[in-house]
Formats: sequence, C-alpha cells, structure tokens
Amino acid sequence: HFGSSHSTSTPLHRHFSHSTSSPQTTTATFPPNHRARPLTTREAHGDRSPGRRRTETMKKGGKEGKGKGGGKQSGGAPREYLTCALKFLASEAFVAGIIGKGGAVISGMRTSCKAKLHFTEYGEVYPGTESRVLTAQTKDEELLNQVIEQMVAKLDEVAKDGSDAENSGVEGDLKIKVLVPRAAAGSIIGKGGVTIKLLRESSGAKISISDASSWGPAADQVVSVQGEEEAIKTVLEEVNKHIQALKDEGWFQGWATTPGTVSWAYSNLSGGGASSSRVYSHTPGIDLMLSVAQNLPPYVMEDSRGFALSCVVPDDLVGGLIGRGGSGTREIETLTGAKLSIREISDDPGNRTLNIAGALPAACAAYMLMMKRYLDVEQQSAGSSW
Repeated sequence: HFGSSHSTSTPLHRHFSHSTSSPQTTTATFPPNHRARPLTTREAHGDRSPGRRRTETMKKGGKEGKGKGGGKQSGGAPREYLTCALKFLASEAFVAGIIGKGGAVISGMRTSCKAKLHFTEYGEVYPGTESRVLTAQTKDEELLNQVIEQMVAKLDEVAKDGSDAENSGVEGDLKIKVLVPRAAAGSIIGKGGVTIKLLRESSGAKISISDASSWGPAADQVVSVQGEEEAIKTVLEEVNKHIQALKDEGWFQGWATTPGTVSWAYSNLSGGGASSSRVYSHTPGIDLMLSVAQNLPPYVMEDSRGFALSCVVPDDLVGGLIGRGGSGTREIETLTGAKLSIREISDDPGNRTLNIAGALPAACAAYMLMMKRYLDVEQQSAGSSW
C-alpha cells in the first residue's frame, strides 16, 4: 500500500490519521477496501460513478478571467442552444487580427454568425505550441461554416502582412490548425487512410493529424492544414462535418467547453518552447522511477481501464490546488490526460479527498504534479500568514 507514518512537517503521506498540515495518501489495499485500483469498464468509458465524478468543488476559486482577446464569454444565443463547437489554434498575430481594432472584428463575427467566440487568456496555450485556443460555438453546423469562412479570410489578411509566416503562412499558401476530438479524427482519416487521402486530392491542401493528447474519444488531436484560401475552407468544412456528427455524444459538450490549454511553464514540459524551463539533474529518486517505468510490461502501462488513486488534502489549501476557475487542475489534466476531482469528506470537514484517474503513467504523473502544486500552495500559505 501507499500509506506509511511520516513527520507532519512534510507533505508525505500517512494512513487515515488526518492532519491539516499535510496531504495524506489513503491506504491502497486491494478488495474489498482498496484506494488504488484499476477502473471498471463503466468508469473507463466515462460513467459518472463516485470514483470518476467531478464535483462542484473543482469549480471553486472564482469566476473565469476576462483575459485579453475576448476572454469574457458574451454574444450569441443562450448556452443551451449552442450545441456545435469548433476549436482553432491561434498565434498572437492571428488573435490580434480576429479581435480587430477595439474588438470590432470579433464583435462582427459574433453577430453575423450568431456565435459565441472565446479565446483562452494570454499565456494559456495549447501544449507544445505558443498558440491560444479560440472556441467557436453555434447552434448548427452551417453557422460554424460561416465562422470558418470569416476566420480563413482574416488568416489571409494576416498572411499577406508576412510577419507571422511560421504560423499563418504567406499569401497563397496559408497555414491553420484546429483541434478535433479523437473520435472525429478517426472518421476524418478513414479506414486505411482512404478518407483523408481523398480530401487531400480534392482540395489540393496538405493535411496532417497529430497523435492523440491522451486516451478516450474526447482526447484532442491537432489537424494542420496548408494551402490556398479555398482549399483551407474546403478542408475545414469537412472537418467541421465530422466533428458535429458527434455532438450528441455524452462527452462532446465537455470537449467543447474545455480548451485544453496549459500555461507556458507547463507547455515546456510537453515539448513546447514558449519560455525556458529549469532542467534538473537525475537523483536516486528519479532514477528509481525511470527504472521501474521502463521495466514494466506493456499490459500494465497500457491497461485500457486505467487506474484510480486518492489522497487526503487540507480543506484550506483546496482553493490554491484547484486554481482560479479550476485552471490549476485543468492544466494538469490537459498535460497528463488524467482526470482529477476533489470531494468533501462527510465526517471530516477539515480535509477533502483528491481523486486521480487515468492510465497508469497519466495518473502517476498527475499525482506528482499535484504534489508539486501542494507544496507551492503550502509555501505561499505559510508566507502569507506572517
């Protein structure tokens, strides 16, 4: 099991002897009272059972920030009618073009397309890139096609300027990237790659699709398209069709409302280059983890059911762990592919349970990142008390 007795001055973990000075990992014995376990088939496929439920606790931490570039969600029809969604990756140059002077361009798009257009905040980028995510939501597929038409027209204007060639391309040879759920990527590619091959031939565009960011039908994949303006529109409209065909799936609205971004610091962990990050030399602990991971057989690392871990954290640090509007936990979920939730403990108001579920590497990585976040929050809390 994971529990053992440790000093209360560190965030190391103990059995059910709760203390508000440290997070505590609950005992991980196996049935009938296990805490670390493989997920059941229902849990692995998204069943919202207790082991997988995201509670309102995750939303604690304040309202969503407005941010630069239309972060405030406004315009368009009421949320319940905006069942269709499309997510674009946008460089800062593209963002500026879409917003326009005084927000005139994005305001016009919202009105003419009857769409909700929302950028992630400055510095919140998609992993491995320096691009923010623009989510467009409308009530039907055709309105999203109108968004595509206006987006590509604005991209062409940005490309003509020539200052963002790496991300936006140049006049006559544009570049754009969109995020698609894994389930849609499969249909875009088609059996044996037949569908994407036909799309390349009919449009004349270059199309590539990245590997999935994690497991499950809602895992993001990046579709990169390069070509002339009409070719770009043709491809994006086809991609849009495949995405909206899934809008009635249970996971779709979660995908549509989760931008999948991380801060620049976390982007570096996943291969991005938005800012420099410190590189730590190997220690015996790191060498041990690497050795264990490298020697585990594939059936352990790739078990499709996933695994669940839980530990206890002090209630007064939960807000800092979650981050503003849930941004802290969302970053870690996006980076690792694991799912996190924090729940109240009925007979222990001073503590809450942190639950982590996912493939074994994802769950372990998320646990380590949450413990780093715990230590950071603990230090900040201690500093503010003086």
